[in-house]
Amino acid sequence: MIARPGLTYAIASSHNEISILQKLAPRLLLLVALLLTVIIYRSGLHGPFIFDDGLNIVNNQHLRLQDFSKESLQEAAFSIPNGVFGRPLSMLSFAFNFYLDRHNIEPFPSAYSFKLANLGIHLLNGLAIFMLTRLLIALYRERRRPDLPATYPTWLALAVASAWLLHPLNLTSVLYVVQRMASLAALFTFIGLGVYLWGRTRLCSGRRWGMLAITASLLVFAPIAVLSKENGILLPFFMLAAEVVLFRFEADKPSGRRLLLVFFTALLVLPTVLTLGYLAQHPDSLLGGYARRDFNLIERLMTEARVIWFYLRLIVLPSTAQMGIYHDDIAISRQLLEPASTLPAILGVLALPVVAWSLRRRQPLVAFGILFFLLGHSIESTIYPLELVHEHRNYLPMFGILLAFFHLLLDPLTAVSTKPLRRILALLLIPLFAVGTLSRANAWSNDYDLWTLEVEHHPDSIRANLALADLYANALTRDPAAKAGNYQLARKYYERTLTLDRYDTNGLFGLIQLSKVHGRSVERAWLDDLNYSLEHQAIPSNTNERLISLAMCTTEDTCPLKAQDIDPLMRAPLRNVKVTGRDRALIYNAMTVYFFNVTHDYQAAVESTRQAIALDPQDIENSLWLATILLAMHRPDEARKQITVLRQLDPRNMRAKDIGQLEDQLNHGN
Repeated sequence: MIARPGLTYAIASSHNEISILQKLAPRLLLLVALLLTVIIYRSGLHGPFIFDDGLNIVNNQHLRLQDFSKESLQEAAFSIPNGVFGRPLSMLSFAFNFYLDRHNIEPFPSAYSFKLANLGIHLLNGLAIFMLTRLLIALYRERRRPDLPATYPTWLALAVASAWLLHPLNLTSVLYVVQRMASLAALFTFIGLGVYLWGRTRLCSGRRWGMLAITASLLVFAPIAVLSKENGILLPFFMLAAEVVLFRFEADKPSGRRLLLVFFTALLVLPTVLTLGYLAQHPDSLLGGYARRDFNLIERLMTEARVIWFYLRLIVLPSTAQMGIYHDDIAISRQLLEPASTLPAILGVLALPVVAWSLRRRQPLVAFGILFFLLGHSIESTIYPLELVHEHRNYLPMFGILLAFFHLLLDPLTAVSTKPLRRILALLLIPLFAVGTLSRANAWSNDYDLWTLEVEHHPDSIRANLALADLYANALTRDPAAKAGNYQLARKYYERTLTLDRYDTNGLFGLIQLSKVHGRSVERAWLDDLNYSLEHQAIPSNTNERLISLAMCTTEDTCPLKAQDIDPLMRAPLRNVKVTGRDRALIYNAMTVYFFNVTHDYQAAVESTRQAIALDPQDIENSLWLATILLAMHRPDEARKQITVLRQLDPRNMRAKDIGQLEDQLNHGN
């Protein structure tokens, strides 16, 4: 039978239309996922700054750019000594937010524009994941599974990117403003890894630009990621995981393979050995940070094993009731069987890399996903004395689990009989993720709903209870009945923190401050417990600020505290063997403020300031105080020497205004 020309043309046109639709459909659906992400997060954009947003952003005057001079940009970029390198790119991005919104930041800046920028970065990350996944699966199909449909890389990339964009565990990295550090580092890491994969593909086939792309991924994207947050240093390790699982150090020539082996040895093995050697020779650089924690290195490692499984459960089967800003209600593992889940969790985590290695040939994508997840947690969930649990630590590692999980659900050529069921499950999961994120975003739209829900979901979290107590304590109202109600609620939640931990310093400080504001008497038991806590417990980093606030209270006529109440509290932390280094310097700084402004004992203020400088000589704040006190004591020669020291401590001229004012006082005095 001979087909008619018209019919042949119609069939060909039909195939072309199907081909075009097959190419366009996933991209259109990706656009839908991006738009849906914006809609879901919209209500949460109106929520508050939280936790250390205050220190890093709200109260950081150096971020409030008035111009784009070199000095202003340097001051903003290095205004907070975060991490190893200061995270200058992230800090600059916050400064640009302030500049663009500079007419609407008084009396308090709004978090809206900052969260909107975070959402934009989140969308860019979603696009980067789509392109990275499509490239990764295309490589897998070309090198390992040519029998997979040609459309599979794009459809799987759509599923992974959509699930990642809409996953409720990622919400804190978007609406918790300071976590832009994590999302920016993730963006450049995803892009850098994609560039590396593209370059390696070309290198394997002997095509041009391969080595240039690999070099760019290392020399361009890795440094940018690191300057956003230290996690960016993991990019070469992700490259190695891809190399081991997908490329297996293959090249078009034997010399290329040798070059790759030398490359990864120089890039990863030698620096790792040197780092471990340094830590072995200088253990205090690592262990010193545990002084302020209520756990040690071994306890942290044991606890993190349980935390890793907690993260995995929230990724695969997310429960918004178990999510939260704070997870200080998770028990610390004190022994291998305390809690009982500790030992099984440790064995399970140790088994994960073994499982990945065993799957590298049969299921290389699953192996890569497991390795990606474990590597993603290798900094923040291992030996460093950080807090035990934070959801934003999964922003980058989650990609590996979603990649492996959705590949297992959508692979059309494995367990064919279960394919319909697996596809239905995959289709259901993404809308469920979206619903969970919508629920959380609505709660984040205002601080009352946010903290009430946090306490409801985490009643044993001291920090959540403190946040809700602080909210009621700081609520402004002229209605006497509302004011009395706020006092009762604030006191209720402060006292709940003391039920959870009798010696919680923030709860005790909160009750004392609350009594001061509302004209109530301060209970002697609070002062006694606070004194004991400051002398014997690990104290939070904001203790100096709390002590300064109490000290300044005594200068007011309505203050319920007396100097004899404050003096023991100021001295108690100095008898605490857990308060060392910078933390001890901060306590001396608080004593300086106390002696200078309250007791007017200038000589004692000089001595406490010199102690702070000896403990933390690079903190310019202490040297500024010393120059100020010397001027007040009419000791110009010593003050002039101190101002010279200040100039040396401020090579970027970040405190030029303060130093200039001291010089004016000195010249005016003469």
